Amino acid sequence: MKNKWEIFEGKGSLMAKIIQQIADNVMITDKEGVVLYVNSAFEKTTGYMKDEIIGQNPRILQSGEHGKAYYSRLWSTILTGNIFKAQTINKKRGGSLYTADQTISPIMNEAGEITHFVSVWRDISELVKAEEEMKRLRNQIDLEKRKLEQVLNIEEHLNTIFDLHKLIDFIVNHTTAILEAQKCSVMFIDENSGELCVKGFKGIDPALVADKRLKVGDPIAGMIALEGKPVLVTDIESDKRFLRENRPSYKSKSFISAPIRLGKSFIGVISLADKFTDKGVFTDLDLKILCMIVRQAAVAIENARMYRQLNYLTVTDPITNIHNYRFLVEKLDYEIQRLKRFGGTLCIAMIDIDNFKSYNDDFGHLEGDNLLREIAKLLEQALRKVDIACRYAGDEFVMILPETNSVGAETVARRIMKRMEDLLLKRAVTLSIGIAQYSSPMDRTELILKADTALYTAKKEGKNKICINS
Repeated sequence: MKNKWEIFEGKGSLMAKIIQQIADNVMITDKEGVVLYVNSAFEKTTGYMKDEIIGQNPRILQSGEHGKAYYSRLWSTILTGNIFKAQTINKKRGGSLYTADQTISPIMNEAGEITHFVSVWRDISELVKAEEEMKRLRNQIDLEKRKLEQVLNIEEHLNTIFDLHKLIDFIVNHTTAILEAQKCSVMFIDENSGELCVKGFKGIDPALVADKRLKVGDPIAGMIALEGKPVLVTDIESDKRFLRENRPSYKSKSFISAPIRLGKSFIGVISLADKFTDKGVFTDLDLKILCMIVRQAAVAIENARMYRQLNYLTVTDPITNIHNYRFLVEKLDYEIQRLKRFGGTLCIAMIDIDNFKSYNDDFGHLEGDNLLREIAKLLEQALRKVDIACRYAGDEFVMILPETNSVGAETVARRIMKRMEDLLLKRAVTLSIGIAQYSSPMDRTELILKADTALYTAKKEGKNKICINS
């Protein structure tokens, strides 16, 4: 067809040279949208030569990325004599897409009638990609900042929790929240067996972790314990380290695990699975955050262990491993306050080993200590869970018997004296026991004195006796 814009291609035409050589892409159509002219930049960008595109409709460039509403708005704008501006995703001759910063202007004759449309645009694909990358990086930075703030918030609380069980629950709950995971487990190394034991978990069927133990070296937590390195798995079925079919109890195939270490000492392993964002796949950032949490958790766990050990030592007798006098005082005060508030009964029994000095002198202090341990063990086995056995001093023990009257306390005492006969010792040993029942308004000192008086009576009357100070 005849080129209606041959004036621009006329020999020596300045306008023709300008339009042909400018960097912007130019396309001119008639009122119906039939292409009449494209410049060299258009050919270079789209891959369409003049002979191919002239006479065609611009829809040949459509990418399918814009719906009907977009093109309806375009035509309604330019047909009313207005300029249309937009970023348009179009398609090149080979099928690849590009983003055009486009302006379509209507051309009018002297009568004000639209005769042609001129589209001028620039390929801004690289700019769009750069902006998208910048946006992604900004989002990544914002995400890392937010995660870091959450991790720092954890650190503030970790070192205030000294109960190991509460600490593990805190670690599990906050780690799953920060890393947007549904499942988490914490395993500690058993120093005696060398096995990993589950100490805390979330989102896992309790039946699957009950008495769960893993040998160091067994997949997966065991392998992490053995190698001491954190692991990120995006797909367990294709990961060459595992190549294992995903278990039905897991919704996704991705997980992260990290060893819990303090210096060179290995403490345990923490693992997370079933991320509920990002299509269930954990990222390098997730692993980085987990390692940050683990470093803080390791110190807190060690502090809790030391606190528990220290607390144990302050209320435990070092020879018999039962409660000491300090614990006796605290517990007895507690039980008396409970009685004053709620009522009930309370007895204590004071126990003395008959002829302990003679036993100690004849067989030595090691055997004397062994005798103390055997009696302590016997007391714990003979008592209920609510009862408490304490070493009072030297060869004396005290039993705290809540909700027990003097008759019940005597029954317990006789059971203990009977079991003494079965102990395998260097020679037979007997006990003297004094029992006292609490009555208001006694305090702890008065109750102990009352039991001590009963014990003195038992010793005075020939030992191997039970006396009750009513």
